[in-house]
Amino acid sequence: MQHQDSYMLLFYYGTFLILCGIASVIFIGMKAKTAFASGGISGIAAYSLGHLLSTGGNAGYWGGIMLAFALFCVFSWRATKTLFIIFQLIPTSHEDLKGKGIAFLIISLMAVVSIIVVILLLIQE
Repeated sequence: MQHQDSYMLLFYYGTFLILCGIASVIFIGMKAKTAFASGGISGIAAYSLGHLLSTGGNAGYWGGIMLAFALFCVFSWRATKTLFIIFQLIPTSHEDLKGKGIAFLIISLMAVVSIIVVILLLIQE
């Protein structure tokens, strides 16, 4: 597959990120407004890089790899941090436990999809 064919992967990835931000707000509430903002901004960045790639810009390909890898690192860190908070809340049966659990699942899914996007883009080289 040529680099130009990978633009659809970045469009799908951008859509996924935006939908994860929306899902966070739906399931967790307005406490997840930062997830909504970061999903939207990351999604728009992926769209932009996909568009750049679709017009023949090789920078869109490398930018897509760097974006997805950077997001993998951020999501992995956030998932780990959230998991440690969950471990602290379990013994107390805190009211935030359910929201943190959902956040952990969404963030972990975003990390897994991000590393898959990196791998798929590298394979397409």
